[in-house]
Amino acid sequence: MEQPKNYATYTTNDFIADDAFLKWVKHPDATSDAWWQAWLAAHPHKRQQVDEARAFISRLQFEEQLPDQDAIAASLVHSLLLIEAAERQVLPEKQVRPVRKLFWWAAAAAVMVGVIMAAKYFLLMPPAMTIIKGYAEGVKTVQLPDSSIVRLNAGAELSFRSNWASGANREIWLQGEAFFDIKPSPAGVRAANEFVVHSGNVLIDVLGTSFNVREGAAATTVTLNTGKIKLSFKDLPETPFILNPGDFVQYRTASNKIIRKKVNPTLYAVWKEERQYLEKVTLQEIAYYIEDTYSYHVKISDARLAKQQLSGGLQVKDEASLLETLSFALNLKIERKADSLFIQSSNQ
Repeated sequence: MEQPKNYATYTTNDFIADDAFLKWVKHPDATSDAWWQAWLAAHPHKRQQVDEARAFISRLQFEEQLPDQDAIAASLVHSLLLIEAAERQVLPEKQVRPVRKLFWWAAAAAVMVGVIMAAKYFLLMPPAMTIIKGYAEGVKTVQLPDSSIVRLNAGAELSFRSNWASGANREIWLQGEAFFDIKPSPAGVRAANEFVVHSGNVLIDVLGTSFNVREGAAATTVTLNTGKIKLSFKDLPETPFILNPGDFVQYRTASNKIIRKKVNPTLYAVWKEERQYLEKVTLQEIAYYIEDTYSYHVKISDARLAKQQLSGGLQVKDEASLLETLSFALNLKIERKADSLFIQSSNQ
């Protein structure tokens, strides 16, 4: 089997829509399985997208159940006998002409073939996906089919099935960072109407809540603002977490390492507003946010400065604007050295 396309550039959604990939997932054979396994070995960085696409197709839970040739023939004969019997009841025997019988046989056969072909077409056709991309700069607000609200940070991408049927699971695939404000499921349909967010190797099961997700190359972080969510991990299925407001979880892909702690959740979603108002947030809390978001090691010159509080508007368009606003608001000197940030008072 030769590689028909440049799969190295494919996203999760591209794999889902690809006929060859869909055929491999739904009807694998020795040849196709060997080819895909060899391709994955040569492109290990694409395994995450492949696994997500396979999981999506598997979750559809429909099977192609076309009858075999013997079943088709038996069904056709049975249908034709019923037609002929009905015709005999309506018309005298002498009025049943061979030409008319032939017409009925041909019509019935055409209907059976048409039904079989239509069933095969719709069963093999992948579901349509809606893909929404964030702006190159700034925040984009998206309303989902169930009226839930998602705010996409710059460069983020959101995808979900276009046909979001009532009572079915609500599933979202996220690349990048987004803030979710989820509409609760109607009373009594919790089990059949769950909201699930796929972000990297992390699965987030939601009831009715608001939370922030940041998916990056090295790690995925989830911060819960309100409500309750359950986290599970594809590579650690035995380690689900129940999060309460203020909980922060970071999952590092390469090491399978999980970090859980309490944070100020408002701070971790500060990017979604052009200027977020904060109430009595300490410099130490902001330092933790910088470490978790931008992967710096932050060192504050003394404990007294770390306890200094900030109240007011904070602009967090990006790393540069955050550090500039912070430096001005608290009269700080911030110095970068490699992967470390050194913070001290400008008066020192």
